[in-house]
Amino acid sequence: MSPLDWLAMVAGAIVSLGVIHRAVIYPVYKWGQKLEKTIDFVEEQMKPNSGSSVRDSLDRIENRLTLVEAYITNPK
Repeated sequence: MSPLDWLAMVAGAIVSLGVIHRAVIYPVYKWGQKLEKTIDFVEEQMKPNSGSSVRDSLDRIENRLTLVEAYITNPK
């Protein structure tokens, strides 16, 4: 093989790696980052924080439901 053939082969390999990186590796990396942010957000919503999280809302609903249930089963 001549030096020109080697150069063409190396250039083709570099271009191929670039295409694979651009088409596969980078999108998967970006998807992973987005997934991590989403999981962090959901995790934060499951911790009580004095009123504004989903957990706090569910706790308030549960307390109200307990009061209503107690009133229905033991009316005054």
